Amino acid sequence: MTQPVEIEIHVGHYGDGTGARGYVDEVQYARKFMKRIYEILIANKVPATYYEDKISKNQTQNINHLVAYHNQDRNGLIVSGHLNSTSPLTERPIGGEVLYSTQNELAKNVAKALSDASGLINRGAKYRNDIGVLTKTYEPSILIEFGFVNSKKDIELLDQNLEKICQAIAKVLAAVIGHPFSTPVKEEGNKVETTKNTLDATGKAEAKKLFGKLYEKGVFSEDHSDKIEQYSDGKILSLLIAFLSRTV
Repeated sequence: MTQPVEIEIHVGHYGDGTGARGYVDEVQYARKFMKRIYEILIANKVPATYYEDKISKNQTQNINHLVAYHNQDRNGLIVSGHLNSTSPLTERPIGGEVLYSTQNELAKNVAKALSDASGLINRGAKYRNDIGVLTKTYEPSILIEFGFVNSKKDIELLDQNLEKICQAIAKVLAAVIGHPFSTPVKEEGNKVETTKNTLDATGKAEAKKLFGKLYEKGVFSEDHSDKIEQYSDGKILSLLIAFLSRTV
């Protein structure tokens, strides 16, 4: 197996309500993280693809579909996004983990990045030989369990640190395929430093209008329009690059 040349990202399951549910819906919530990781990779010129299964009608079809989708080529690193679940609902933290079949070291590194960026308990890398996207695909693969849908504390930490988590994981993934990058602006939670801003009020108003439209169309997983005043020029530019990369 040669070194992967692109990151192949997908959201687990086959639509809203088809995964675990607790304080959040697994698929809806995982989508926010996987889309943002993809956006960061593209903004940093890291080869990446993003996919959601909107075809399958049950879990068996979903696994077979995702395996077939990824097995169309053999040049990528597969990253599947999920949240875990136990019962009942709890306020205590449970943590995040990364499942693997062959990629033990990568799974450890991603689990650590997730934990370090968020304060989530690091449940580490977990070997699994019974998950189709890990065992039936030609390409190396990992499955990220960002946290537990039934843990109030996990969801709070994920909400508070979404951007930091996505930046940290994207950097680990990019390095694996030989595309290291540096985060251009310092992040704290989801607040971005406002240093080195040169856009005037008119420019920011136009950016706000554009990002609002892109969010309404589903291009971005979160509405950036109400955060323009907090964003540096570098942050605004990276979002524009992510959008333009999808249209050319």
